[in-house]
Amino acid sequence: MSKSKDQRIKKLKKNRIWPSVLGLIFIIFLFSLISTAALAVSGVDIVQKKLSNSSSSSVKIAELFADYNPETEENVENTVLSYIDVLEEIEAVCVVDSEKNPVWSSNEEYPVIDESLEMEYLSQTDDRDISVLIPEGEDQVFTIKDGGIVTNKDAVEDIFNSEDYDPSAPFTRLKLWMIVPINDMEVMVLNDVPIYLQDFTMMITCIVLCALLIGAFTLHHLISIITMVYDVRKTTKIIYTDMVTGGDNRLFFMRKGTSLLKKNRKGKRNYAIVHLEMRKYRTFCTCFGVDKGQELIEKYYNVLKKELIRSEIVAHQENAQFGLLMVYTDTAELEARILRLENALNAVLPKMKAYFCAGVYLVQPGEYDVEQLYNNAMIACEVLGEEAENRIAYFDVEMNNRKLWERKVEDDMDRALANREFQVYLQPKISTTGEALGGAEALVRWIHPTEGFIAPNRFIPIFEKNGFILKLDDYMLEEIAKVQAAWLAEGRGLVPISVNISRAHFTREDLAEHICSIVDRYQVPHSVIELELTESAFFDDKKVLINTVQRLREAGFPVSMDDFGAGYSSLNSLKELQIDVLKIDANFFRGADSRERGMLIVSEVIDLAKKLNMKIVAEGIESEDQVAFLTQQECDLIQGYFYAKPMPVAEFAQKYSA
Repeated sequence: MSKSKDQRIKKLKKNRIWPSVLGLIFIIFLFSLISTAALAVSGVDIVQKKLSNSSSSSVKIAELFADYNPETEENVENTVLSYIDVLEEIEAVCVVDSEKNPVWSSNEEYPVIDESLEMEYLSQTDDRDISVLIPEGEDQVFTIKDGGIVTNKDAVEDIFNSEDYDPSAPFTRLKLWMIVPINDMEVMVLNDVPIYLQDFTMMITCIVLCALLIGAFTLHHLISIITMVYDVRKTTKIIYTDMVTGGDNRLFFMRKGTSLLKKNRKGKRNYAIVHLEMRKYRTFCTCFGVDKGQELIEKYYNVLKKELIRSEIVAHQENAQFGLLMVYTDTAELEARILRLENALNAVLPKMKAYFCAGVYLVQPGEYDVEQLYNNAMIACEVLGEEAENRIAYFDVEMNNRKLWERKVEDDMDRALANREFQVYLQPKISTTGEALGGAEALVRWIHPTEGFIAPNRFIPIFEKNGFILKLDDYMLEEIAKVQAAWLAEGRGLVPISVNISRAHFTREDLAEHICSIVDRYQVPHSVIELELTESAFFDDKKVLINTVQRLREAGFPVSMDDFGAGYSSLNSLKELQIDVLKIDANFFRGADSRERGMLIVSEVIDLAKKLNMKIVAEGIESEDQVAFLTQQECDLIQGYFYAKPMPVAEFAQKYSA
């Protein structure tokens, strides 16, 4: 898989929940912080107001002692005691002189004054300075510190969470002494200030509203997170689902296979990657329709899935192709399992015999690139071909080398054509009467800038498979037309030069016009360019072939049939095709065991061709005995190494100058 594709898939699958979770945590934290701050600010404000009222009361009581004389002012004392009885917040009052000596106390008790506990507090009723003293041992929720109010947050929370908490009673009391200086005395008033929940009504209402708002937002956020998780899982499922079978696809096979191989890095299990393919699936779809073909693939997938064990996987690839990662003990056991899989697949359509082939790659410890390994298995299967008798092939290094070579050829072919790296070689055809030059065959050779001389059998089959042979044939036809035109201009005598026309050309109905347009550019007589086609072309579109050959012959081109008897011989082709030259395949002249039978067949073919007014060319002739036999049988032309190998045009022109 390419890196860009892998990154796009990872991006689709990437879990982006953490920003939402962090956002939710931040919102909850922010709300808690704001609520706590609001509680503290509101509490401080309430306490400030309570203390302001208490300080006013304390000042009023202190002013009663402005002209106080302990011996004569009994009325003042009675008045103070009545204040204590009436004002619930006042618990006790005492007076001390400037030396802190007791003067008078409402309960005969005096506070122990510790200078470190004294704080300054400015009364809101006048400019009198009032000192504040917190009684020792009092656990206050609100504490006077550094001239201000400090809230004990933990204590507040404990009070609200207590099971004994009574909303109608004060949830805390602020007990403290307020010391008011009067003349040379200090009047100390013990205040017990109650703090009620009702004092926080407005603040609590706001907090509740904010909590509801935050709760709604939190719920929405949670739903969004859950939806996001579901979407990620759904997207992942879609990415890994095959649209034909509804099961696992190629991408899942690559991911899961890589995971299994990495877990098996110590090689405790033997793994094999298998490419299993139904042969001629397209023919099945042609007969029964694409929908039936896809239904068949789905059934095949379900059968394979059922047959595999837990540590094995299968995925649909393309058409009727399946990739399998299988565990095996030895190759014999693996082959037996593959054959059982094929039998199980054949049971899907019991009335129809389906044929399968399998390419196998035996995974080595430390190999994790499942995509490359599976491609190797596919290469092994391609080697079998559709007509191969063997159904199982194992990948080897030579297969990979062939694939690499095929890739190099395809990468270089267009450049080679543009740079004229394809060179024309000519092999003479010698007449059996007088051994004179009777013609030649144009053959292509590739002179590669780095690979050097490349034989045709290393690139022609590749060109025939990928379609480049069409361009190469046109190139060769034009090159021969140029050669003939040059020789004609030099006044040389011309002989027919045959040029191969691939069977792939006969798919176009205007082939005759196309060939004429190429040759006519150089004003060469059509009779000196022979068009050579293979007998296998007769088994494509026969109607188009017969019509094209007829028009070519009418245009003056001699037409020959190459490799007659190479495997597809049919007398019917000689009956229906009007051709001028018949080339007998070289295999008739090889093999000592069947030589006599081959010579007999050649003799009869020559006799038949003579009766059909066709010239005979025997190719691949390498011995004097073969030449003598063909001369005796009145074969027209002989082509082969006995007379000459294929040679460059310049060498041919020098050797066979006319």
